[in-house]
Amino acid sequence: MSGNVDVKVDARLEGRNIIIGIDGLDTVARALGNLRGRSPQAMKVAVNQTARQARKLMIAAAKARYVVNAAGARHLNDWKQKNASNASMTATLHISKMRNDLGYFETSPTTVYTGTNVRWSPKYYQARVLASSSWKDLDGGKHEIYKGLKADVSKGFLLKFKSGHVGMVQRIIGSTSKHTKTERGFPRWKTEDGRVEKLVTLGAPSAAAMHGMIWPEVKDDVELYLMARIQDRVDWILARYR
Repeated sequence: MSGNVDVKVDARLEGRNIIIGIDGLDTVARALGNLRGRSPQAMKVAVNQTARQARKLMIAAAKARYVVNAAGARHLNDWKQKNASNASMTATLHISKMRNDLGYFETSPTTVYTGTNVRWSPKYYQARVLASSSWKDLDGGKHEIYKGLKADVSKGFLLKFKSGHVGMVQRIIGSTSKHTKTERGFPRWKTEDGRVEKLVTLGAPSAAAMHGMIWPEVKDDVELYLMARIQDRVDWILARYR
């Protein structure tokens, strides 16, 4: 009996999840003949191998498209895999990190200037998100700060948060913040009239959004890989147990 398998594979993006599986075990069972009882085990292995490969392809393609720094790269790697089992021929890749900010991408310079060192800061920080894009001056002006709400903001600057994350932020011109000291207990910068202004973080594509853009580039490769792994597992079982 021939071990050739013509099975319909299923690889798709649903929200923040990549779903990988097959449509039915009947063709695999026919290919295995009297070893058909090993069909679920064979397909489980093939699906899980493909999920791991899909993760690698997605990360590599995202890193080629976007200019992330080391912290941003960790976000891109934040895929959690739920494996297929004998009872379920579906593996799921899930990415939980929803929000990114410009601090996860390429900035120039990369230095955080605080205290007296502010005098050495550049006229403008620059940043870019796409490898194909040019540098953009973060020169302030009227920008959207939250869901359609616009305000006058200062030029962008890097700030290290208590968590250790270095984010790109702007001051909201004319606002008043109740947080008048830095995380280290030093007085924050004040305006001429003695106010400490609120800060807003510059947004950027989330890891989930970046992978959503990448998925169409790798979908066909993932499906072809799954088909090849299914055939490999069938051939291995036939060679091993016959």
